[in-house]
Amino acid sequence: MTITNYDPKKVTVNVGGRIITGFADSSVVSISSSEDRVTPSVGAQGDVVYSENANESGNIVMSLQITSASLPYLKKLAIDRQETDILISDANKDTAETVSGSRCRVTKIPDGKKEKAAGSVDVTIFVPRLEYR
Repeated sequence: MTITNYDPKKVTVNVGGRIITGFADSSVVSISSSEDRVTPSVGAQGDVVYSENANESGNIVMSLQITSASLPYLKKLAIDRQETDILISDANKDTAETVSGSRCRVTKIPDGKKEKAAGSVDVTIFVPRLEYR
């Protein structure tokens, strides 16, 4: 039997040199590629061809509490249409990885929610080339 441990406090998100804080309870960050990296094609006689996809872009979505101290900074990046770098680091032993990107953009100003209780908002950052290490 294998027992592992995961600590969300060991995941850091750095956008433009700032450590992002105030994540919602649902998740810290979600990373997804825009397209599949390869498309397989199987011929009539079973021959296989892999077509490599040059699109290495993706999206990074952060779920933040509406009271997050990082939210005004991310909104300003969107409003000013500024490019930024992003670095996500997972220092957990069993899930360790680093994902980064340069010349990234916040795709839209995060939605404003005024609710009965403090909620959360999603901030999406487009990454032209997701780099995994």
